[in-house]
Amino acid sequence: MYIQLPSTFQFIQKHLPANTKGLGITTLSKRNFFQSIGDFFADKSGKKRVSFVAVADTSITQLHFQGDDLIAENTIELSQLDHFYISEGQTPDGIIHHLSCDATVIISEKKMEDHHIKILPCLLGENASNVQVIQSIQWAQESKKALTDILKGWPEQIAKQKAKKAAEEAAKKAAEEAAAEAAQEASAAKE
Repeated sequence: MYIQLPSTFQFIQKHLPANTKGLGITTLSKRNFFQSIGDFFADKSGKKRVSFVAVADTSITQLHFQGDDLIAENTIELSQLDHFYISEGQTPDGIIHHLSCDATVIISEKKMEDHHIKILPCLLGENASNVQVIQSIQWAQESKKALTDILKGWPEQIAKQKAKKAAEEAAKKAAEEAAAEAAQEASAAKE
C-alpha cells in the first residue's frame, strides 16, 4: 500500500519509504547553538524546520525538513530493536493526543542506543502552517490510527524474535555439545 498524501504534504512524497503506511509529525531533533541560530533565520524567511515520522510494518523513519528540503533522515528497523515501548498521551493543553515511543536499538553485541520519538498527528502543512481543510485533518487522524495500529504490535513481534533467537542459540549449543560428546565417545572407543 502506498500512502496518499494531501496536497499540503506533497513535497515529502518522494522522500517517503515505498512501504509507508502512516505519517506523523515529531518533535524536532536536538540542535547545537549554531544550528539553532540558522533555524531562527530560516524561520524568519518562512522555511521552518519540521520533522516527520513515516511508519511501515517493519521500520520507522524520521525525516527532517527545512522548508521543502530534506536535511536529515534516520531509519530504525524492527529487526534492530531490543526493546520497544509505546504509550499514548496528550499535549499539556490537552488538545492534541500523541504517541510516545521508546526504542532500544542494538548497535553491536555490547552496545545499544536509546531513542525517544514523540509522534503527533500531521496537523501542520507545508512549512508548518496550520492545516485548515477538514479532509486533511481527517487524513491526519486516519494516518495516526494506522501507525498506532502498526507500532502497538511491535513489542509482541520483538518478543517473538527474541524467543526464536534464544531457541536457535539453544539448539546450536545442544548440537555443539552433542558433537563434542560424540567426539569424546569416538576417541574413547579408539583407545
